[in-house]
Amino acid sequence: MTVQPLVALDIGSTKVACAIGLPYDGLPGFELLGSSLVPYPVVADNWLSDPLMVSRTIEQALEATAVSAEFDRALVAIRHPMLGSEHVKVSVPLGDEPLTIRSHDMQRLRTAALAQALGVDREPLVVECLGCSGNGFEGVRDPRGMAATRLVGNFHIVTLPVAARCALVQAVESVGLEIAKLTYTLPLSVAIGTSDTPRAQRVLAVDVGGFSTDVGLFIDGVLWALQTVPWGGLQLASTIAKDLHVTMEQAATWSLEGTACRKPEVRALIEARWALLGATMKRMLKDQPRPDAVVLSGRGSLIDGFAEWVEQSTGASAVLCRSERTSKLADLSRQVGLSPVLGMLESATGAAEPSARPPHLFNRLIDQTRSILTEYF
Repeated sequence: MTVQPLVALDIGSTKVACAIGLPYDGLPGFELLGSSLVPYPVVADNWLSDPLMVSRTIEQALEATAVSAEFDRALVAIRHPMLGSEHVKVSVPLGDEPLTIRSHDMQRLRTAALAQALGVDREPLVVECLGCSGNGFEGVRDPRGMAATRLVGNFHIVTLPVAARCALVQAVESVGLEIAKLTYTLPLSVAIGTSDTPRAQRVLAVDVGGFSTDVGLFIDGVLWALQTVPWGGLQLASTIAKDLHVTMEQAATWSLEGTACRKPEVRALIEARWALLGATMKRMLKDQPRPDAVVLSGRGSLIDGFAEWVEQSTGASAVLCRSERTSKLADLSRQVGLSPVLGMLESATGAAEPSARPPHLFNRLIDQTRSILTEYF
């Protein structure tokens, strides 16, 4: 049987990242056939409001990989400014006497959690079982094989609007691809960013997108908390361009200079956004032990000094998520932007996790190569 290439798509608010890999026959891992990073021709105020434009950009991203092989299924990662996050506690009866917990009991528990959390206009994106309790046990993530009369479960559920999912499916299917798996970018970033630190049990993830920034707390690889902050790299550049009456290209350049920018108005805008993010991180880490590591992802995290500011705010070392496969690329924003799609291929083929690089290396390089980053939005 011929092995078919795998397509991975990261459909963001400002661009589409694509990677196509050929799984090794009978072995873990894959050969990277091609990759691309294509921005939308026009940035809409509401993301996914134009499925046709997204579909055309996906088609351009596939063509830009220069891969001529046949493929019809895609792994898709998504982030959305209107993600919802909810903790749910549910229980299901098992019997009058303790009965052995089976897989179908866990499925009943999951179904009950979704029924409680989902509204008529929401669909699940991430469903994490934080722990279960029963007769004589508590906080067990996988209680199968144990016995209980009633099974109680705590879940963390991340949802997205039904309209966004429908628009996404329409855009992907319009180019002749079927969504084999829909996932969330934040866990992919954590998997890549912590590959060099396997002992990191508590990880704070900060994903700076174009319109919004996601902050997630992972404990032992499980997403325990999530908050979305209403600012991103493109939104920051747009605000600078509007307030200071300059072009978007100039605004993007100034935004990348971070708090080192010579313009006090730019520094004030950046510091205001960082203060909002700092307050969110503080709330999330309140009454929590200091995280073992902080993982930064998204091209907005390339703003000069951002990694150091996050380290000072959290007291934990930060790493910038990028795949080892892209380390030879000169464009730093491309290295960071391709990480989710490469992470999906790594996960799907059972390959070893790619390693990350310290953020300070990026900040030093940005000072010398700022011109190649002015189009990173």
